This record gives sequence, structure tokens and C-alpha cells, in this order.
Amino acid sequence: MNQRATGLAALVAAASVLVVACGGPDEPAPTTSSRPAESATLKRITDRGKIIIGLRADTPGLAHRDPVSGAFDGFEVELGKLIAAGLGLKPDQITFTQLTSDTGLPSVVAGTVDIFLGGATKAQAGPAGLLAAGPYLTAGLGLLYRKSGPTVTDAASAAGRKVCTVSNSPEQAMARDAKITDPGKLVGSTSVRDCVDELGSGGVDAVADYLPVVSGYASADPGNLSVSALAAPKPVDYVIALPGGDSGLRDRLTRIVRTAVTDGTWQHDYDQALGTSAPKPAPPQIPS
Repeated sequence: MNQRATGLAALVAAASVLVVACGGPDEPAPTTSSRPAESATLKRITDRGKIIIGLRADTPGLAHRDPVSGAFDGFEVELGKLIAAGLGLKPDQITFTQLTSDTGLPSVVAGTVDIFLGGATKAQAGPAGLLAAGPYLTAGLGLLYRKSGPTVTDAASAAGRKVCTVSNSPEQAMARDAKITDPGKLVGSTSVRDCVDELGSGGVDAVADYLPVVSGYASADPGNLSVSALAAPKPVDYVIALPGGDSGLRDRLTRIVRTAVTDGTWQHDYDQALGTSAPKPAPPQIPS
């Protein structure tokens, strides 16, 4: 009996040494926390067979929907296609949904869209209980002006001029902080489109908004409109808003955007959508 017990003990000891040798002396045992996070949103997309992407679709160059054909085009649309391809989906497995700045984030929370590409910032996504991937665009303030009117390119040339911004928006606050014009000359409107219409009719001398936004309008009407970039204030980052708690999808979307920046796809798509004549923002800085 003693010989049998001694033999069994030796066998167990040998097996233990073999396990340690296979795993390496410093390699920890696999744990649940070290596995890649599973994406509930990606599972929902896979089960459905398509991804639903929310867009504002009211800004030429960034995202615009043709009122006749219903087709979407713009930089954010191309980004949506890039994301879908990166997730293993085909073009016919993408559904774009037009939303507004007010309904975009709530739609992600409600699950009616999977992600939102509409100029949201991380500071907006967080309080809504959402995660932010990217960023996919860094946007400073820009000025849109008529080529036939006053050349309004900076705070000095805008002094005393009527400058239109969207009322109660972050862009309006940025224009006010940058002292673009006299406080009484900073005109509020309900949308950038209304501001551009006011500019066209001569009601205002310039439109202040994020550079990609005003660049889109200039690219849509290059014969009449021009745009300039302002050195201040500090730019903001546009992010991809996605459901809270889905860190697996957040990391995957961030990798897709990072690859597009490093391989030149990002710059190509931006130039194609927003033209090369307007000032171009630098590609976004994406944390690793």
C-alpha cells in the first residue's frame, strides 16, 4: 500500500510540473475579466441582420438627405459605411435614420438606433448614459460669408457685423466667448440652415458654426460662399454615441476609426465630402 501511495503522489507531482511548464512561470491563469468584452449591441445587430445608424442629415458635406430620392451622402455617411464594413456587414445591411440634435442621443438610449453620428460630444453622451467611441472628427469654429459681401474671416473683420449662430447652442457660446462680434450683433436662429438663408438674403454678414458645418455649405455653393477657420476657441471632438455599458463595441469602433486615420481613408473621405478649398481640420487624435 505504501509503494502504491508513493507512486500516485509522484504521478500527481509530475502532472503539476507539466501544467506549469505549459503555461509559463509568469503567465497567469485565464480569468473571465481578461476575456474580450462581449457586445450586446453587436449581437442585436447580428440577430437583426443590419445596423441602424442615426444621422442628423441636415448638413451638406457632413450628412445630407436628398429630399427627392431620399439618398444619404456626406462624410458621416461614408463613416457609417466604413463602420458597417468593419463589423462584417455589407452595404445593403445598413439603414440610415434621420434624427435631430435633440432626438439623436435619446434614440440610442431607447434602442431605436444602434449608434448616432451627428456631432455629439463625449460631454453630451456621458450624462445620457451612453458611451463614446472615437473621436471621428475634431471641429473648431468657422465663419461662413458671402463672396459678394464683407469679407468676415476673424474677430477683427467681424467686429460690428451681424453674425448668425444657432440660439442656445454650444457654437453660440463659443462665438460669444471668442468675442466674434459685439454682443448685440450676435444673432440667434433656430438652425444653421436658417442662418445660411439669412446670409444669402443679406440679413446677416456671416454665420458662425463648427468648421466642418460651414465648410459643407461653402462646398455646396462655392460660387457664392467662402469659409475661414478661427484659431480660437479650443476645438471639440465629435464622437460615435453608442449604448452604455457596451465597452466591447466602443473599443471596436474606436479601432475602426483609428485605422481609417492612419491608412489615409479618413482624409480621403473628408476631402471628397467637404472639398479641398475650405480650411481642413487636422485628423482626430484617437487614444490607444
